[in-house]
Amino acid sequence: MKKKRFLLLSILVLTACMPSGGTETPLPPTLPVTLTPAFSQPTTTPPIGSPTEIPSQPTVAITAPTATLAAVSPPPVTGIHNPYAVVLVQPNDVLNVRTGAGVENAIAGTLQPEASGVNRTGPASSAGGDRWVEIQNPGGWVNAKFLTEYVAPSAFCVDTRVADLLNSLETAVLTSNDDLFGSLVSPAHGLDARLWRYGAVANYTPEEASWVFQSDYVVVWGPAPGSGEETMGTFNTEILPKLQEVFGADYALHCKDTLDLATFSLEPWPPEYTNINFYTVYKPGTGQYGGLDWRAWIVGVEYLQGQPTLFALIHFQWEP
Repeated sequence: MKKKRFLLLSILVLTACMPSGGTETPLPPTLPVTLTPAFSQPTTTPPIGSPTEIPSQPTVAITAPTATLAAVSPPPVTGIHNPYAVVLVQPNDVLNVRTGAGVENAIAGTLQPEASGVNRTGPASSAGGDRWVEIQNPGGWVNAKFLTEYVAPSAFCVDTRVADLLNSLETAVLTSNDDLFGSLVSPAHGLDARLWRYGAVANYTPEEASWVFQSDYVVVWGPAPGSGEETMGTFNTEILPKLQEVFGADYALHCKDTLDLATFSLEPWPPEYTNINFYTVYKPGTGQYGGLDWRAWIVGVEYLQGQPTLFALIHFQWEP
């Protein structure tokens, strides 16, 4: 396939299930962000709910390094981009729709984890530090963290702005330009990065992504496929070189297609990302190694105010 120059790229997977039977994890602030003077150690977010709702992978919390940044205001809301879809809800859970903003209100209905065609009515409110929005069908309020602007795959695959995003991602990783990298990340959900499909999920806000290439913060990425050995390292030592290898090669782009990656993972694209569109960026293997030195990244793209942004990066390679 003819090479297309494209580009992309945050860390806190949100897979929470409320004791009441639905997902309503508090919405962390995206903007502004107050940077702390030093790193904290990786933490694992404890699951909420019954044992059947426990997420299968740990979540790594990232804290910004010493830095001083001016407070940044959230981008103005210029309109509601209906329809929306559910995101970040596990397959065995539902998203609660409540009679008012906040978990103290009664449940008016539920949305399935793969639901789409959700329409907002307009009103939004803050409750307990979370942003809640009013929706229709069923009518009520939901935590905005679990909604994403819905774009049909057929429209996504022909959107030239996604090509621009991928090209910018390529430039950012090949030149180690983390300022550019941070500017591509979704302000709504940040960037989920996974070195291994079933390893730790590191979520980076745009501000955190803007220094990540220089950071010496060590992430425990999880056991490597095949060997099972625990992988530890910084974004700069573990993620960036593999991104550079693929984006610096004669790669091929595949829209909404995980190729044969299912051979190495039963679900290459996580089910909680069902309503997020993606490209597979695939670097073929060489004859020298019998084709086994292939490498790929699945790049998730979220629309925010109608504009494509970087949502997720998941790495794949041959597994013995």
